[in-house]
Amino acid sequence: MSLLPRTLFGRLVLLMAGGLVLAQLLGAALHLSERQRTIGTTVGHELAQRVAAVHRAIDSQNGSARQELAERLSTPRQHLSVVAQAPEAVTSVSETFEFLSHLAEVLGRETAIRPVVLPSAGDFMFELYLELKSGGWLRIEGSVPRAIFSWPLHLFGNLTLMLTIVLLLIWGVARMTVRPLTRLAQAARGLGDDLHQPPLVEEGPSEVREAAQAFNAMQRRIRHDIEERERFLAAVSHDLKTPVTRMRLRSELLIDDHLRERFRRDLDEMQQMLGGALDFLRGKAVDEAICPIDIVALLESLVDDQLEMGHEIALTVPSVSLRFAARPQALRRAIGNLINNALKDGQHVNVDLQLEAGALCILVEDEGPGLPVDELDKVFEPFYRMERSRNRETGGVGLGLAIVRQVAWRHGGDITLSNRPGGGLRALLRLPQ
Repeated sequence: MSLLPRTLFGRLVLLMAGGLVLAQLLGAALHLSERQRTIGTTVGHELAQRVAAVHRAIDSQNGSARQELAERLSTPRQHLSVVAQAPEAVTSVSETFEFLSHLAEVLGRETAIRPVVLPSAGDFMFELYLELKSGGWLRIEGSVPRAIFSWPLHLFGNLTLMLTIVLLLIWGVARMTVRPLTRLAQAARGLGDDLHQPPLVEEGPSEVREAAQAFNAMQRRIRHDIEERERFLAAVSHDLKTPVTRMRLRSELLIDDHLRERFRRDLDEMQQMLGGALDFLRGKAVDEAICPIDIVALLESLVDDQLEMGHEIALTVPSVSLRFAARPQALRRAIGNLINNALKDGQHVNVDLQLEAGALCILVEDEGPGLPVDELDKVFEPFYRMERSRNRETGGVGLGLAIVRQVAWRHGGDITLSNRPGGGLRALLRLPQ
């Protein structure tokens, strides 16, 4: 699983903010390192000058005057005393902050220096023994205030304030960059529901404006093509209905009653096929406003209609009503098609309404022979029929399941078919809530 955010906005903010924070932390680390080195060098040089001055002053005295002067020159952070012997120097002489090298340069190479405690970064404490020309050694124990080497808290406060301001700016810039893309995605999702929705506002960076212009041009072309198709279908409908009407009138002139009745049935079937095909091609099956409906009441109504016709059909629904935003007639037609197909394949049908996470699931199961596996998806194709006869009572026009899928898609859902383990077909209509 990727640790990156799923949205473009989140990734932009993470990339820019992460790069900024990393750059600031590296800059702060380099700054603090350079600061410690500079302070250490400065303090070491100043301290070496003072130690050399004290050494010269004490070395110029004789006898007990040296010890008295050493005590007078001592401070809380630098204690001076004159001793007869000096301990051995540390085995590894550090040149931390260039303190010792600068001290040796100021005192002169002829003055012996024995460091016992050496200063270190952040803890500038030392104990030195300097040889006196008049005999003996000058012992110096000293340190500098820790505050000099402590981390500057104001630096972190300034860094935090700067990062906060820049992060807010990054958030605003990323939001402004992503907002047009979000509008484009919303418009693309809504295009299937409403081709006449207002065009996108063509503003923002040049790339975003070009994308909005391309989308608006595509919407205009699609709308123009559909309007052309509707005009064509209207003309075809008119041209085809006219000869059907003439044939119906001429059939009334037939003397043979049986032949006249057969003509009427054929003409009725032709007219129904023509009407159904034209409605499907026009999208009339789902051309309807969305409104709240009671899905339980809708299923009960459809099942009651079948029960009155003498069919064996069972319904299982929750004990409470469920409100659902849908196209009422289109959804009623789709579920009715599923039930009618099930009744053609089996004498007993089960209709079950189930609730899943974020979806309504309507199952229609029959006890018929089922379908071959390779036919389970083909039956959704327009005008595709498993039964090759021209009898509408058994074969139909081949639009029933195509209309069901069209309705499901326009509601943001889908329809799937599967064979039941015990025999029969199961149709699952899934509609997101």
